[in-house]
Amino acid sequence: MDFNLNEEHVQLRSMVREFAEKKIKPLAQELDEKESFSYELTRQMGELGLLGIYLPEQYGGAGMDYLAYIIAVEEIARIDGSQAATLAAHNSLGIGPIYNYGTEEQKMRYLPQLCTGNALWSFGLTEPEAGSDSRASKTTARLDGDEWMINGSKIFITNGSVDINIGTTVQAVTHESAEKRVYHHHC
Repeated sequence: MDFNLNEEHVQLRSMVREFAEKKIKPLAQELDEKESFSYELTRQMGELGLLGIYLPEQYGGAGMDYLAYIIAVEEIARIDGSQAATLAAHNSLGIGPIYNYGTEEQKMRYLPQLCTGNALWSFGLTEPEAGSDSRASKTTARLDGDEWMINGSKIFITNGSVDINIGTTVQAVTHESAEKRVYHHHC
């Protein structure tokens, strides 16, 4: 097995490392102390192609692979875990379900704008009684005609409190049987 990075990955790592060192590092401590979200850094990550990095270009993505995505998250995390969490949550928990399970109409409606850094998608997992233990989730969802009826409470919605949030994926229990619970993520 070859563990060497290809030239595209090496260039990406260098670009993201430079961005993190020059743009994020000078702001990281102040953002953390003030518990502030940086719309500017998020927009810049979008301009660099880091939001939707693994999506095909037809959806506004950079058309790279998952290794490129992980390299980008690692390089951002070297400098600031908060910015890395925004990047990772948006790509995996936000964009991922739409890309993997959304209709073509949903993909075309949401994904291009979610790659720009001018819009973010959020994720609702944490519940007051269950914390982040996904197996203890109590929020339910049932199909009522064409619409999902969701009943429950979520707290600490990842990427949910920013003005550029355009939607939320919510984890909910859709069916419970004696042997297992079935979970679905609803957009």
